[in-house]
Amino acid sequence: MTDEEPPDPRRGRNPAERAGATPIDPDRFRSQRDMPIVRRQTGPVEIDRPAAPRVVRRRRSRRTGARLPRVGLLGLAAALAISGVAVIVLAVLTEPELEVASGARHDLSATTPVLSARRAPMLLTEPVAARNLRAAVQPVLDAAPDTSCIRVDDGGVPLVLSGNDVPLVPASNMKLLTAAAALDLLDPDERRATTLVTDGAPTDGSVVLGNLYLVGGGDPLLSTAGYLAQLPNGVPPATDVAAVADQVVAAGVREITGSVVGDESRYDLVRTVPAWPERFLTQGQVGPLSALLVDDGWTVGLGPTDEPAVHAASVLTDLLRERGVTVAGPPLAGVAPDDAALLTEVPSLTVAELAQQALRFSDNTTTELLVKEIGLRHGGVGSTEAGLEAISNWMTENDLPVEGVVLDDGSGLSEQSLLTCDLLSAVLVDDGPVGVVAGGLAVPGQDGTLRDRLTGPPLGERVRAKTGTLLSVAALSGWLGTDGERQLGFSFVINTPGRQVTSTDLGLQQQLLVSMVDHPTAPSPDQLGPLPPAPQG
Repeated sequence: MTDEEPPDPRRGRNPAERAGATPIDPDRFRSQRDMPIVRRQTGPVEIDRPAAPRVVRRRRSRRTGARLPRVGLLGLAAALAISGVAVIVLAVLTEPELEVASGARHDLSATTPVLSARRAPMLLTEPVAARNLRAAVQPVLDAAPDTSCIRVDDGGVPLVLSGNDVPLVPASNMKLLTAAAALDLLDPDERRATTLVTDGAPTDGSVVLGNLYLVGGGDPLLSTAGYLAQLPNGVPPATDVAAVADQVVAAGVREITGSVVGDESRYDLVRTVPAWPERFLTQGQVGPLSALLVDDGWTVGLGPTDEPAVHAASVLTDLLRERGVTVAGPPLAGVAPDDAALLTEVPSLTVAELAQQALRFSDNTTTELLVKEIGLRHGGVGSTEAGLEAISNWMTENDLPVEGVVLDDGSGLSEQSLLTCDLLSAVLVDDGPVGVVAGGLAVPGQDGTLRDRLTGPPLGERVRAKTGTLLSVAALSGWLGTDGERQLGFSFVINTPGRQVTSTDLGLQQQLLVSMVDHPTAPSPDQLGPLPPAPQG
């Protein structure tokens, strides 16, 4: 299931023209530590000096994403440059007098002082590029509502900050945090199994004496083809329930003297989060939460079920009968006996694949069942509360910026959940632009929540992002590939309390990305290198 449908981004857009900026005069260069970070101001502009980036200590992660350098690159480069200059000065001061060959030219002299910044040109280009990027995104900062946050990073080094530490309602950007936690707190390669067990072994290999139990293992993607075909963002990966029925038939079963019984006892029976409006279920934004769900507990044409286990048993009963299996009793809900005999089992996608599916298609049901599985593994109870507590502890153990953060659900449907752009950035940078989380982000023009957005030039396949939309929230976080072959991480969360999100708000997201495409825009190191020698005198 997906977010509430956002306003049509193609109606009423009039994004501002991208602001340009020219390189500063290299001779007036100031070092990066004096470089201001531009923040949106509603009155006279004030200049803040950036604090040193926080070094985030991570425990070993199961994720395989490559990490980019976080902080201190410019400082290291500066230290090396100063050391190099010192060596040159020492060499000049201690070099013995040498006899000059009669044919050697000695009528030219160096025009660049030994201690000039031109002798470390890379230290000039990066600050110039950063300043130009900040100038380019300034119109977005000026136009964004006051209740917004923006952060842009290059390898963990912040380039643009605006309201970055203000807790806001993230909508489905919350799924970034849940997915990252699931990849650490669960085994990314593990598969959840839906099992079929019987009251006893078939008497002759074809008859089940008693009931056939369909035991839910927390697979959120048990689906029929008809249900998948009507989803709005393309057909997601799923576990085919028809294949489950085929496995029962392949095992030789032709008759069940009892019923197909759905067993959802792995998790608790709490179907929703208290803060969710009832319409989220009736509109199909999320299914009734259960360890045993087929088609998100939804019947096309009828809506959501109140009894997901019975609904799952009913779907399997119909599929078995279509294949010639006689089922005597009606579909039921119950718990399989401890001495039940295993007939067959059906594996889910891996945890990593489930996390990626949840991100790309903004699947609220998948995300919430991952939370319950985390709760079962780390709190002993398959509940939302236990899962969120485990995620909260995980954030603290990994030194993530948690000030002001509130976890009320895992999917972001609750407007009581609060995150900051700093936290979203930390999750993205920790995973990296080629990590598992990044691999699950939606791509413009492809199946997923960006199938019909950001598809035109100059964006297109440059963008991988997690969308987030509620009635008064528009969020977008992910990665952008630039003309300068950089991967910039970005987070942009807009809250509009008192009004609904409009196409203008969504247009600001696109304007931000377009303004980032040219980065880095700066003179080349050759232009900023030492000047050529000049005649003496």
